Amino acid sequence: MKINVDQIPCYVSIGIHDEEKKMGQKLLIDVTVEIDSSKAVKTDSVSNTINYVDIYNTVQKVGKAKSYSLIETLAESVFEAIMVHPSVKSAKIKVHKPHIPFPDFQGKVSVEIERTK
Repeated sequence: MKINVDQIPCYVSIGIHDEEKKMGQKLLIDVTVEIDSSKAVKTDSVSNTINYVDIYNTVQKVGKAKSYSLIETLAESVFEAIMVHPSVKSAKIKVHKPHIPFPDFQGKVSVEIERTK
């Protein structure tokens, strides 16, 4: 079974320039986890799965834990924190950077990581 939590807003100190890091930026993070849901389905208990609020809180904790230069590093850090949960078999993390600090930049930027335990 897959659980998707999309467009989690997270305010992060991130960027390659000191001014960017100082100001911080709002990023949007998508998390998809594949879990073994057999026990959760049988028991109908949230204690046997990873719940949406835990995913949201993990993203917030990782985003606020330190200053990052690259969204790639942030994506990897979120991935590692999500994979600690025992019911998670694989995860896909996508970090969107909606505001690019260059005047004529057009388009959308994101990075995505997907791996299995």
